[in-house]
Amino acid sequence: MPRIVICVFVAVLLGACATSVPVFTVGMPCEADGFTVVDGFHGARRGRCEVLAKNHVRVSILPEDDGYINPSPWFSFRVIPETQSTAVISLQYLDVQHRYVPKISFDGQNWEPIDDSQVTVSDDETLVRIEVPLVETAFWISAQELLMPAVYDKWNKKTAENSGADIRLLGHSLGGRPIHYLETNPASSEVLFLVGRQHPPEVSGSFAFFSFVETLLADTELANRFRTQFQIVAIPLLNPDGVLRGNWRHNLGSTDLNRDWGIFEQPETQAVADLLDKLDADGDRIRVFLDFHSTDRNLFYTQDETVPTMPPRFFETWFDRATPRLENYPFSNEAGPGVRPTVAKNYMYSRYGIPAATYEVGDETDREATRQAAVVFAEELMSLLLETLAEMR
Repeated sequence: MPRIVICVFVAVLLGACATSVPVFTVGMPCEADGFTVVDGFHGARRGRCEVLAKNHVRVSILPEDDGYINPSPWFSFRVIPETQSTAVISLQYLDVQHRYVPKISFDGQNWEPIDDSQVTVSDDETLVRIEVPLVETAFWISAQELLMPAVYDKWNKKTAENSGADIRLLGHSLGGRPIHYLETNPASSEVLFLVGRQHPPEVSGSFAFFSFVETLLADTELANRFRTQFQIVAIPLLNPDGVLRGNWRHNLGSTDLNRDWGIFEQPETQAVADLLDKLDADGDRIRVFLDFHSTDRNLFYTQDETVPTMPPRFFETWFDRATPRLENYPFSNEAGPGVRPTVAKNYMYSRYGIPAATYEVGDETDREATRQAAVVFAEELMSLLLETLAEMR
């Protein structure tokens, strides 16, 4: 029999024996026998979903676009039970490895890591199998807690009411969403400038940001004294579009905002540039800049001795004072020359010569330890800045 005939015969035979696997694209409810996986909510990212068995689906984990994205494989979907059995959900990563411990919530607000016994990670870390008992209540599974812009709006309002800080409009995102910041004592020319959540998945950094700012605005002797001397500018959420879309890294302009400082091509960073120009025009002086992020461990990226700051050795002194007060919060200081000028901290150093740091919190660092550490860092920062200001006068 000719070779081509054999090939055709085998292909037909295999096709006849093959069983189709139901596939549901993004936005379509993925229906297994005992449950449905949906992604129609803010912050969701599910990818295509294949039903492999009655109680088993496989979800592809993909980024928002084809541009380079630092591996931050965000996922978030909701599981709607139909029977009380067990849901098996496999996460299939393409070109990246598993990063975030899957978390579960039954109300969208309170979250817990899924127990290790229910999560199996392949040797190459590109496939994760999650087994969750189904109950009557629907639930969310997500890479991190879902902190959507509405959460920040509520926090802004509550924090402003409790402290007397003002809520200002910074500008609008590419998607037209408002970006706000908190401001205190605009009459002061001495400024502490803080930025948060340029990268959508970096939720742990937001927990530090919230606690840090609340400490600055607290009704304590130290904080009250600090606010009489310093203006505080705090931007909690610079990338609302990326957060709402469940993006790994970018805004709607397929841009990493923390690679757009100095370039200012995106409306989010351009709004920051406009505020910096206004502060400069008013004669205000930014003394310290902090940019809150998340990574695989707790650390700060700061300037080393090749790029001296004014005041000098600020971060070394700050960390030396904070460290004895910290419990359950190991961290490192990774100082360097800051050669990439479009990163926020490097841009702010090059523009002002000030201590400028990226405040990184571990993805899975205990949330309460994160909050408590931020209190310590904020208190020691206030004390040090007040001392520094007194010495400069």
